[in-house]
Amino acid sequence: MSVTIKDVSKDAGVSIKTVSRVINNEPNVAHTTKSKVLISIEKLGFKPNKSAQTLRLNKSYLAGRVLLIDIGGTNIRSAQADVGSNDLQNVNKQKLDSLDSFDEILLNFLDADSSIKHIVFSIAGPKFNNSISMTNRKFTIDKEKILKKFSIDSCHILNDWESIGHSFSLFTIDEMKIVNPGKSFNDAALIIGPGTGLGAAQVIGNDIVLPTEIGNSSFRIPSLLSELGILNDTSFNVVEDLISGRGLSKIYSYFANGKKTSEQIVATYNEDQFSQKSINIFLIAFSQILSELALIYMPGKGIYIMGSLMRNLHKFLDTEIFMNNFLINRKSMHADILAQIPIALIENEMASLHGSLNFINKLNQNVN
Repeated sequence: MSVTIKDVSKDAGVSIKTVSRVINNEPNVAHTTKSKVLISIEKLGFKPNKSAQTLRLNKSYLAGRVLLIDIGGTNIRSAQADVGSNDLQNVNKQKLDSLDSFDEILLNFLDADSSIKHIVFSIAGPKFNNSISMTNRKFTIDKEKILKKFSIDSCHILNDWESIGHSFSLFTIDEMKIVNPGKSFNDAALIIGPGTGLGAAQVIGNDIVLPTEIGNSSFRIPSLLSELGILNDTSFNVVEDLISGRGLSKIYSYFANGKKTSEQIVATYNEDQFSQKSINIFLIAFSQILSELALIYMPGKGIYIMGSLMRNLHKFLDTEIFMNNFLINRKSMHADILAQIPIALIENEMASLHGSLNFINKLNQNVN
């Protein structure tokens, strides 16, 4: 016996009219109610008529608003926006303690603004088949599951550095601190930032963004540790064990035989000789890792550094020392090329949210 709309109504505990409104994607239905109906439809295997299904799929990207959520290793940021606009609204940042109640968090966002029809997630972790499992948490988000649970028209899942890469074209020279002015010689850029881990993406032109897992590679680590005077320490295995906030803390622990967070190390730079030494070593290591990456990716449009850690460390960065280490031990031909690469720090804290909005705006331009 086939499942009817009346069966869905009974299972969800709502009226037949409400089920019909959800199927036809009508406005002014609470997201909690929509979710209950959609869950019942999925559970019972109810098949709405084809015209109702088509109506939902053919909604214009211009209809409704977008919810932007950035889940990092330490913080969760969110904002809403009108598709087609560059303005973030209701921007929020909070410490990320747990994602156990993530569905509830998401429902609260959607119930607070019933005009939200799209969600763009940016998440710290490798993306595979429209799903991301976070690198440092037991949490996975999947596009199809989100679409089944919540009444929205579209869901997009981006790696956090993919999202940041989409923000690159939005920033002007006024929002940058120049490390090396250089002179652009191609249309490829490298966006990179040490934070909880080390993230990076290659950006080609304004539309192609290729996120990487550079932080989990191990190239150059043994020789670099030896050069830095870090010997017989087996805790530095991949690049982000050294170039990240926790990497800075580990450098401090090695030399000081004590523990400090990266924030504490920055705050005590002028009082603690080991804080000063750790930051100086970190900046040397970072410049040499960037040199390796520059030869791999050849970012003639520039290397652009992001993230709160480097914003805090910038005041200790001597550009002459940094560039000397960026060019050290290179053949003259390669040193000449590297010297032409622009290097700058982008100061915007909400780059990922801006990038997610720019991503859906570009999708909208392609669809309409």
